[in-house]
Amino acid sequence: MKTLTKILTTLTLSLSVVGISNASTLVAKDKSISTELCMTAASGNRAAMHNAIKNSRLSKSYVVYNIKCNAQNITDFVAKNGKNPNKMNLLLNHGRNKGQVSINDIASL
Repeated sequence: MKTLTKILTTLTLSLSVVGISNASTLVAKDKSISTELCMTAASGNRAAMHNAIKNSRLSKSYVVYNIKCNAQNITDFVAKNGKNPNKMNLLLNHGRNKGQVSINDIASL
């Protein structure tokens, strides 16, 4: 019985390692700003993403609406491929502009 347990345990661990090694990994094709932002967003590190946006001199709004990762917008890309996608998209969605209306009365009677 102990031999069977050892065999099953070894087999389970071996298959787990194979599964982990076959997990999809993202590989950057170039060193462009958009690629760097996509790779940083997929890493799940919010502090690194904040610094990457700051160093790129782009606004969060611009990143959210204009940066494409594998022909997807960055928030969809993170949701499908990123580590910790909920927290990363929470950070990115702070860049979405919320409609604001202001009325200035320029003519008064």
